[in-house]
Amino acid sequence: MRSRVKIGRRRQIEEPEIIVIPMIDVMMFLLFFFMVASLAMAVQNGLPVSLPKASTGKDQRAMTVTITLQPDGSIYLNTSKITIDKLGAGLTALGVGSKTLVTLNSDEHVPYGTVVAVMDEGRKAGVTNFAFATNRR
Repeated sequence: MRSRVKIGRRRQIEEPEIIVIPMIDVMMFLLFFFMVASLAMAVQNGLPVSLPKASTGKDQRAMTVTITLQPDGSIYLNTSKITIDKLGAGLTALGVGSKTLVTLNSDEHVPYGTVVAVMDEGRKAGVTNFAFATNRR
């Protein structure tokens, strides 16, 4: 009888492989999801101004129309520059009504009379809900 002797043969151990493609798919999905979610959180429609501080008040998430008042006297409806005599027509063109919230994004150095005049024009256009944009103290 012949006997066989195994010389020099070793059993090869296979190392487990990590499948990377499904992980890349999941990471791309998460990246896309968070990018879309962050865009949905950006609500600011007006131009940047130095807002006054307030310790009271609530965050307004349903801001649909923003009127920005700059210290140099310029007025912006959302991001379009407008004069005070055309503000009512501009609000009407946007379709504002009594249920629409209009946010006044006024610089702290704008005269009080200008703010009142803007609110008057808004009331003439049918706006009854105004909010003042502020920064927390």
